[in-house]
Amino acid sequence: MKNTLSPFFNPVQLIGAYIYHKKSPKYNKTANDLELKLYSEILHNDMLHFGYFDDIEISPEYISIGRLENAQKRHAEIIVEQIIDKNSPVLDVGCGMGGLSNYLLKHGFNIEALTPDNNQMQYIRRVYKDLPCHYCKFEELKTQKKFGTVINSESLQYISIDEAFKKAESIILPHGRWIITDCFRTNEESCNGSGHVLIQFLNKIKEHGWTICYQRDITMHILPMLKLIYMYVDRFLIPLSHYADEKLKYKKAWLYYLTENLRKSIAEKSKKEICAINPEVFLAEKKYMIFVLQKQ
Repeated sequence: MKNTLSPFFNPVQLIGAYIYHKKSPKYNKTANDLELKLYSEILHNDMLHFGYFDDIEISPEYISIGRLENAQKRHAEIIVEQIIDKNSPVLDVGCGMGGLSNYLLKHGFNIEALTPDNNQMQYIRRVYKDLPCHYCKFEELKTQKKFGTVINSESLQYISIDEAFKKAESIILPHGRWIITDCFRTNEESCNGSGHVLIQFLNKIKEHGWTICYQRDITMHILPMLKLIYMYVDRFLIPLSHYADEKLKYKKAWLYYLTENLRKSIAEKSKKEICAINPEVFLAEKKYMIFVLQKQ
């Protein structure tokens, strides 16, 4: 216990800790999304989306890594089906680890990727050397090139709607397509605030003079992924956290006492995160949509 506590009472180490804290960069999720990095280390196809399960009744207990990756490939296939201009450049906005872009590249498309995330950019430069990749936010993209297709696969929710429309209008060729797959909130208020409000998005489409040439609600086809994540949290992560708490209580009672407020704070944040992946809550508050827009 003496060795454990000694850094808290050592002036030199306290000063060192303060200097380290001041020098450490603030966490910027846009530039360094640690959650997506974790997912990419679990899944090896470099696709970070929900996937598309043809069998919507599949039980989460029977979803293997192979089935999951196949569902993500199926999702990519559905996007490719909506690209009608195969000769013009395609831009994959919020490309993640480059999985979708690489899939398009292998199928002969003239594809460019875009990510504001440093980890993703470095990975793409190392693994997909033939894939041109813009390191910036979509709304900050500077290019003279016009694209026949722009894809936002689960990335529109992180961009202001007006900024997204403004940029899309400036870089898409006449009669080009804007393919969007993402979660949309059905109400203003929700357990988790991610995703644009669906009715507001539909109003913006009209306001900016775009036409919906294809739309589809695929909520039920992405739900197996949520059920899988929720199952692992419910049956593994939560019991593991309870075990860690009890272990700390019996092994380091003094530390358990001192960290009570910290543990409560983490528990409250965890409740919000778990609520966001609860399949029943998702069904009540959100839809997962495919939109294909075309400028009038």
